[in-house]
Amino acid sequence: MTGSRKTRTGIGLGLVFAIAFAVAASLGAGGAGAAQEKALALPRSQTLYTTGTNWGPYNNLNPFMNWTYVTGTVGLVYETLFRYDPLKDKFIPWLASSGKWSGKNTYVATMRSGVTWSDGKPFTAADVKFTIDKLKIPAHPQHTLWSTGLKSVTASGNKVTFSFGARPNYQEFDNYLFNIPIVPQHIWKSYNNNTIVSGNVNDVKKLVGTGPYTYHSGINSQQTFTWQKRDGWWATKALGMDVKPRYIVDIFNGSNAASLANLLAGKIDISNNFVPGINKQVGSKIQTYYKGKPYMLPGNTAWLFPNTTRKPLDDKAFRKALAHSINVDRIVTADYGNIVTKANPTGLLPIWNKYINQSVVKKHGFSYNLNRAKTMLRAAGYRDSDGDGFVENKDGSDINLSIIVPNGWSDWMTAIQIIADSAKGAGIKITPSYPDYNTLVDDRGNGRYDLVIANDRQVSNTPWTYYDYIFRLPILKNQTTVNYQRYSNPTAWKLTQALDKTPASNQKAMKTTLSRLQQIFLQDLPAIPLWYNGVWAQWNTSQWNGWPSSQGNQVLPAMWRNYLQMTGIEMLTRLKPAAS
Repeated sequence: MTGSRKTRTGIGLGLVFAIAFAVAASLGAGGAGAAQEKALALPRSQTLYTTGTNWGPYNNLNPFMNWTYVTGTVGLVYETLFRYDPLKDKFIPWLASSGKWSGKNTYVATMRSGVTWSDGKPFTAADVKFTIDKLKIPAHPQHTLWSTGLKSVTASGNKVTFSFGARPNYQEFDNYLFNIPIVPQHIWKSYNNNTIVSGNVNDVKKLVGTGPYTYHSGINSQQTFTWQKRDGWWATKALGMDVKPRYIVDIFNGSNAASLANLLAGKIDISNNFVPGINKQVGSKIQTYYKGKPYMLPGNTAWLFPNTTRKPLDDKAFRKALAHSINVDRIVTADYGNIVTKANPTGLLPIWNKYINQSVVKKHGFSYNLNRAKTMLRAAGYRDSDGDGFVENKDGSDINLSIIVPNGWSDWMTAIQIIADSAKGAGIKITPSYPDYNTLVDDRGNGRYDLVIANDRQVSNTPWTYYDYIFRLPILKNQTTVNYQRYSNPTAWKLTQALDKTPASNQKAMKTTLSRLQQIFLQDLPAIPLWYNGVWAQWNTSQWNGWPSSQGNQVLPAMWRNYLQMTGIEMLTRLKPAAS
C-alpha cells in the first residue's frame, strides 16, 4: 500500500491555479481545459480541494492498478469487504457485514443487505465471487491469494465462502479483506483478462461502484479531476454516515512549494504531500494531526538498503558499523524540522509497538555512535591504511559507496547528504547521487547500486508486510517490489512464511515468531531503518472544520491510494462547512 508524498523541485503547473488554467488554455487542452472550468465553477462551500496523490495525468480508473489509479477510485467509488483502522487495530465490516473462520481452512463472509451499485442494481455475493475469481489471472497484482493456497470461492445467498487447500496465509488474507476492490459483475464481465489487470476501463458511463461518489469531470485531464457525491450511498442509511463535500476536486501534484502557497491562500483545503516548513505555519488556520512535533502520523519507514552482493556491504559487521555512523536525529531536525521521528531499530511502525521485543532491541540494536562505529570497523578489518581519512576494504582497495535517491525528491536528497557527511566521521566514504526516478527504479531492481533509500510498505494490519518486504525469497533478476538489498536468508524467509500462516487471533505465536525475526534482522541488519515518514497532511480550516486530530477525531487524514479504505473515508464524513 503506497502514497505519493515526495518533494518535487520547481513550480508545478498543477498547484498554482492561475498558471494551471492559463497553460491549459494556451495549449488548447480540450477536455482538460473543460475540466478546469468546471472545477472553478463549483460552489466553494460544497467543494473540497485536495492534492498530494496524483503525480501524472488523470487517465486511469482501473481499481486493480493501485499504483496509478485516479485519486479516490478505490474508497470513493469502488469499496472493499472490510476496512481497517490502524490506530485502533480494528477491522470494520463494510460491504461484508461480518466474516469468520469456520475451521482452519474456510472463511465465510456475510454480505451486507441493502447495498446497491451507483446504477441502481443490487450488490450481491455473486459480485464478490466474480471479483475474487478474477484474481486467478497470473498477472493480477493480487494473484498471490490464489497462488498461495486459495482453492475455491463460492457464493450462496448472501454468503461468500473462501476455501483453502492447505493452511491459509492468514495475515495476507486479512490484508486482502480491506484491499481488494469489489467490482460489479454486470459491468466487468465484458472486459477481457488483459483489460481487467492493466487495461483501460475509462468509459465513465461504466464507472459503477458502491461508494459515495461518482464521476463529474476530468478524465484524461493533466490538472484536475472532480468527483460528485451521489444519492443513495448505502452507508448513510445502514450506518448513519454521510460524506459532507458535494464535490471533491483533486489537483495534480506538481510542486510542494506551490501547494503550500495555495494551502495558505485557501485554494487547497488539504494537502497530502511533504511541505517543507509546514511546522512554522501551524496555527489556528493551518493545522496538522498533532499540534506540535511530530505534527504527522507515522505512515511508513524510510529504509537504507545496502546492496549485499557488493563489498563491503556483503559484510554484516560493516553494515552494522554503517548504521552506528548515521546521525538520524540530524535528519529529523535539520532536514524535516521535526515533522518525522527516528525509527525504532527494528523498523516496525509505532502502531506495532506491542510486537517489539525490547530485550532483543536492547541487546542487538544500534544508535548513532561514531566511536562505536570506528571500533567495529577496526575489529572487522577495515582500516585507513593510506591516511586519507577513509577506511579501505580488507584487500586494501578503496571504499567509495554511492547512495542514490530520485532527483527532485528534495527531502531525501538532503537526507543522503547528511548521511554521507555523518558517515565520514567514522571513516566511511559515501557519495550522494540523484538519478531520475525511472533510472533509479531500474538500477535498484537489477542490483546496480550501492545504497538506496526506499519506503514502499505502508501502514497495514500486520508487521508481516514489513518482513515480507525485507526477507522475500527467491531473489529474482529484477527485484521490482521487495528485498532490494538481495539478502538471502532461508531461515528468516521461513519464519516470515510461518508468521503469514499464524492467525492474528494467536497473539502469543505471532510475538514468538516476530521476536525471532527481530533478532535475525538486528544481528544481520540487511536494511537500516532511518526515520518514519509521515502521513503527510496539512489543511486549511477556512472552508472546512472537523479535521482529524490526535485529540479526539483519530482517523487517517489522507486521500492517498489504499488509505481511504482504512479510515480516510471517515475524514470525509466528519467534515463540516466552516460557516456552519
